[in-house]
Amino acid sequence: MTIEFLKETDGWFWLLLIATILTLFWIILSIKEERKFLGLIGIRICVFMVLLFMLLSPKFSWKDHYQYPLRWNIYADRSVSMGYHQALSPNTYLNNLNSLFSEAESKNAETQKFYFDYRVYNADETSFLLDGEATDLGNVFDHIKESESELAGAIIITDGQITKGEQTHNQLKEFMIPIFTVGVGDTIPLVDIAIQAVEVPTVIIKGEEMDINITLSSHGRINDRINILLYKGKKLLGSKYIHLQGDGSLANAKFRISPQTLGENNYIVKTSVLADEINIDNNRQPFQVSVLKDKYKLALITGAPNFNTAPLKKIIRNIPRVELDHYIQRDDKFIPSINEFWSTPYELIVFDNFPLVPISKRWKQILAKKIVSQKSSVFLFVGPNTEKKATESMYPFFHVKNSQETFNDNKSKQWYWAEENNILKYFSANGLDQARYDNIYPPLKPKLLIEPESNISSLAYFDNSSIPLLVSGEIEGLRSGIWTSSDFSTLFYKMTETDQENISTLLINNLFSWFLRTSGENNLYFRVNKDVFQQGEEIHIVGSHFNKEVKEILAYSGYISLLNEENSPTTYELTYNPVNEQWETKFLAGKPGSYSYEIVMENENEVFTQNGSLMIDESQIELNQVSVNKEILLTIANATNGKYISWESRADIIDRIKQEHKEEIVVRDVRLNEYTLGILLLVILLSIEWYIRRLIGLS
Repeated sequence: MTIEFLKETDGWFWLLLIATILTLFWIILSIKEERKFLGLIGIRICVFMVLLFMLLSPKFSWKDHYQYPLRWNIYADRSVSMGYHQALSPNTYLNNLNSLFSEAESKNAETQKFYFDYRVYNADETSFLLDGEATDLGNVFDHIKESESELAGAIIITDGQITKGEQTHNQLKEFMIPIFTVGVGDTIPLVDIAIQAVEVPTVIIKGEEMDINITLSSHGRINDRINILLYKGKKLLGSKYIHLQGDGSLANAKFRISPQTLGENNYIVKTSVLADEINIDNNRQPFQVSVLKDKYKLALITGAPNFNTAPLKKIIRNIPRVELDHYIQRDDKFIPSINEFWSTPYELIVFDNFPLVPISKRWKQILAKKIVSQKSSVFLFVGPNTEKKATESMYPFFHVKNSQETFNDNKSKQWYWAEENNILKYFSANGLDQARYDNIYPPLKPKLLIEPESNISSLAYFDNSSIPLLVSGEIEGLRSGIWTSSDFSTLFYKMTETDQENISTLLINNLFSWFLRTSGENNLYFRVNKDVFQQGEEIHIVGSHFNKEVKEILAYSGYISLLNEENSPTTYELTYNPVNEQWETKFLAGKPGSYSYEIVMENENEVFTQNGSLMIDESQIELNQVSVNKEILLTIANATNGKYISWESRADIIDRIKQEHKEEIVVRDVRLNEYTLGILLLVILLSIEWYIRRLIGLS
């Protein structure tokens, strides 16, 4: 035991000590003839000494020695691959494992049992089923590390095939206890070929070449050529032979095709099947690619060139992938010939300052037939030369009628955007959206006073009236719209010198993208690398938000929410890969079942979603590697001063389990002024003094 004073002596302490000694010395001299008081004086001296002693905050320290038993943790692999070794059936493995547990307990050593796959389970709380979807030894090491101070050693029973987590074991050198490994399974891997990955764009333009990069993994003793086939539906697009070397090696194959079919194109990659291959579900992989139009045909029909014509042509020609055909009326003919217009399909027909005179019934019938058969959208820019009767002949194509409201003057008027509706949301974006509520636009002169019929929306109005500046809508799949002012050029030119100089361009770009039906290019084009996954297999989701620049893309954040009927939704964050120019995320397939998913991309102003489904079946990714990985198990044992033991020699592991104890020395201390012992000592001394005083008759 040692004594340490936490407070140093100071002047006040020494002054009090000297005063106490002098006072006691004086008392002793005064009563030296009265020997019956000497006991009281001695007790009083003890009380003062204890009080002075406590003023220095004495701390008493001593060491305690004690022992406690160390336990052994035994970890048994419950992943699917443990049930597919040729020399060991699942029931045999389970029975032998239970016998091993019983023998370990009979050694009078404290043991604790655990099962593991990609997590660690307490054996007393989990049933032992070989259905674990992945193997992660890293979690086993973490579990051992958490209780290392309480362990004499650990035993890991596994085939050593790691299908999740880190493949290296740098943390092993930190262990202070031995880890013994018991290798289960065949030394020769079963044969398996798997399509590891298919790298391909999620969306392309029609006619562009597309590279399909395929990565295959091969396990077991393989030295053979296999055939890789690429199908679109039942049509074979190509095949290639590649040489496989097995032992977990990777091989690559590449196809280059040029899709010509618009919309979703479905493809399948297949490989030939080898003899004795354990798992053929991973020998095929479907994928989808969205193909968009390469060109959108737009016809501009000008009744007479005017101030609106030049800015309209300039804007249209700058719209990506829009091909413009311009027809100009000269008297009763067109340049180029109007026959080219009738024979060419157009996604959008724009009338500029047309018609100058009412169109004939025959002309109207042919135009109606063309619009319906080709699903063409139509738009009318009223011009300075169009007359009321001429435009009235076009009303049936736009589903409008003359307005009952009129203006008393012929002056230009301010105008404003209507509240957002189902049509406006398609092109009310960027600067246009920001400027919707600002009175920054130049006044425009009303030319056509109309009111829309049902299903046609008024998107902009002249001030203090119900007369629209812009109408648009869709009826029976046909889209139409009218700009009712004759001086669109005023908006174009007067805004060029302001902070919102691109307003008119944005307006036409977004407006025409809706009419051309290219607004779908703002959809999400995400693809899951398969429709059906093996439990424990990595799900890889990639995609893009087409027609967005990088600075716009980085303003978005995204995630995928995965849901089935039995589980609550699970969310995974999407990250943008600038190298591949796409969003992506990866996660492991969980429990078998049918899942739906929703992909969400959002920024401050808008949200885009894409929905889909996928299936996870009961076959396992672990079937790709059914063999004992002796190399890894030897590494674990050697790095921790343990030993590798084969399953056939598992009885040897019982001899390693011995009852061990750990001795610990704990330093304890007591502070007298904070401990009841000091107070108790003072109480005892004062009680004795009181008792003596009673005996001698002083109290």
